[in-house]
Amino acid sequence: MANTGVVVALVLAAAAFGGNWLWSRQTKKEQIERLVTSVRAPDLLKQHSHVFNKKEIIQVTPNVYSAIGFAIANSIMIVGDDGIIIVDVTESVAAGREILAAFRNITSKPVKAIIYTHNHADHTYGARGFIEQDQPRPEIWAHRSILSEFQTFFYTSPIGYQRAMRQFGVLIPNHINSGIGMKLRVADEGQPGLIFPNKLFVGIERDITVAGVNMKLVHIPGETPDQIGVWLPDQKVFLCADDVYRAFPNLYAIRGTKSRSLLDWTSSLDKIIDLEPHYLVPSHTRPLEGANVILSLLTSYRDAIQFVHDQTVRFMNKGLLPDEIATKVRLPEHLATHPYLIELYGTVEWSVKGVFNTYIGWFSGDPVDLSPLTPDELAHRYVDLGGGVERCVAAAQEALDKGDHRWALTLASHVIRVDQQNTDARRIASLSMMALGGQQVSANGRNYYFTSALEVLGELNTRVKGDRRQGFIRIAPMATLFSLLRVRFMPETCPNTNTTILFEFTDSNTFISLTVRNSIVLIGDRTLTSYQIKVKTTETVWREITISKMAALTSYATGEIEVVGGLVNFRNVMSCFERD
Repeated sequence: MANTGVVVALVLAAAAFGGNWLWSRQTKKEQIERLVTSVRAPDLLKQHSHVFNKKEIIQVTPNVYSAIGFAIANSIMIVGDDGIIIVDVTESVAAGREILAAFRNITSKPVKAIIYTHNHADHTYGARGFIEQDQPRPEIWAHRSILSEFQTFFYTSPIGYQRAMRQFGVLIPNHINSGIGMKLRVADEGQPGLIFPNKLFVGIERDITVAGVNMKLVHIPGETPDQIGVWLPDQKVFLCADDVYRAFPNLYAIRGTKSRSLLDWTSSLDKIIDLEPHYLVPSHTRPLEGANVILSLLTSYRDAIQFVHDQTVRFMNKGLLPDEIATKVRLPEHLATHPYLIELYGTVEWSVKGVFNTYIGWFSGDPVDLSPLTPDELAHRYVDLGGGVERCVAAAQEALDKGDHRWALTLASHVIRVDQQNTDARRIASLSMMALGGQQVSANGRNYYFTSALEVLGELNTRVKGDRRQGFIRIAPMATLFSLLRVRFMPETCPNTNTTILFEFTDSNTFISLTVRNSIVLIGDRTLTSYQIKVKTTETVWREITISKMAALTSYATGEIEVVGGLVNFRNVMSCFERD
C-alpha cells in the first residue's frame, strides 16, 4: 500500500518546485535536500540504525573483540600470546586506522595475521589501515578462490562501483543506513587499501595457529563462493562472516552480483549449527552469546533461505515467470517477523528472481523475451502508441497524481529515452522514484531509488572517480591489470589486428605477453620466442603510463620504455583499448 504521507509530501514538493521543476542554481541544493528529507523513512529502518550507529569495541570473550560502527562492516580482533589476529578490515583505510587505535587501548601486541573472510571490498579494502610501519608485514589468509572472485569483481568494477553507490546510498542526503551498517566509507578515499593475501588454503577447512591461538578456517560459501568462517574451538566461538545479518540476507544484491547459491548458504549454516558455538560473531551487526539462542537463530535463518529456494522452484515448475513468482512467495509469518529476517537489507522478491536465474538463466520462457525490442525501440513504440511525447508526459503526471508511481515511472522513463532533455519527464521520474523509495523497508531499495532519482535530475554522478581508478592501478598486480585489457578491447576500432607483444619488466624480472587475434585478447605470464613487438620497462613506469598519456610521452622521450618492433606499431595496438 502506498504511504499516504509520502505521496502528499511529494505532490506538495512538486507544486512548490513548479511545473518544469526549474529553480535557481543558488537554491537548488537546498531544495533537493528538502525534497529528500520530506520522504519519511519507515520506523523499522530508522530503529535499525541503533544496532550499529555508535562506534564501540565489544568484548566477546577475554581475547575476542568486535569493532562495530566504524564502517559498514566490523573488524574483529583475536588476542594471542605475542600478537593479534585481525579478521576483516572494513572498506576504509581511515576506518581501519581508527579501529586499530581503539584496539591499541586494549593491547599493544603486533598484528601477526589478517584474515579475509571473503573478497568484498568492505572486508578487504581497509587492510593498509592495520599495517604498522615498525612491524613485519603480517600473514594475510584467505580461501584460494578469493583470487578468481577478485578478478571477476575487477572485470566489472566500473558498473559495479556505480551500482554500489546507489545500493548503499553513499551520495544521498538524509541517508538512514545501509541495512548492515551505517554508511559505506569509500567515496572520500582515492587509493584502495587492499593488500593481496599471501596465505591461501583450498578445500573445506584448514587448521592454523597464529600467536599461540588455535583456529580452524572453515569454508562456508553463502554470500560469496570464497567465504570462510573462523572457528575457535577452545572457546566455542565462531566468526560467521556474512552468513548471518540482523536482516533478511542479500540472496541477490541489486548492486549487481552473480546469483548466490541458496543451498550452499543453508549447508554452510548447517555446518555452523553442527559446531554448537556458544558465541557467534558476524562481520556485520552485533555478536551473540548462548548456545540455545544461537541455535534458534541459525535454524530460523537457514529455514527462511531454504523456504525461498524451495517455493521458487515449486512455482518455476508450474511455468510461472520470475515477476509472477515474486508476488507469490512470502515467508511464513513467524519467520517474516523474526528480528533477524525483517527485509531491511535483502528482500524475498529479489531473492526469488535470483533463484530463477540460478536454475534457468536469463530467459524467462516467454517468447516475447527471446529476442525483445531494445529499450530505445520499445520507448519509441510506447510514445508513438501513446500519442506522442506531450500526451505520454500528461499520462505520467496523471499517474503520479493518483499515486500510481510504478506506472508513472515507466511512462516517464520511456519519454526520457525518446527526449532526453524533457524536464517534465525527468521531474515525474524523480518524484516517482522518491515515492517508491519512501515505501521501502529495505535500505538497499530506498537508497537505490533515491540515488537514481537525483541522478535523473543530473544532481549526482555515481561513476568511478579518476583518483580511485589511479589508486587501483598503482596497487593491483600486473597480471590483474593486463587481464583487464581483455574487457577493454574495441573490435569495432581494430577488427583486423593480429599481433603479439612481449613485455619485460626489469624491476620484477617478470614477463607478460599480450596477443590480439580474432578480436579477442590473450594474456600470458611467461616469456615467448615468437612475437612482433617487445617492450622493456619497469612496473612503476608502466603503471604511470596506464594512468596518464603525458607519462607515456615522457617515458618514450627519456628512454624509460624501450620498444623493439616499431613504436608506431605498438601505439596502434594499444589504441585498440579503452582508456576510461
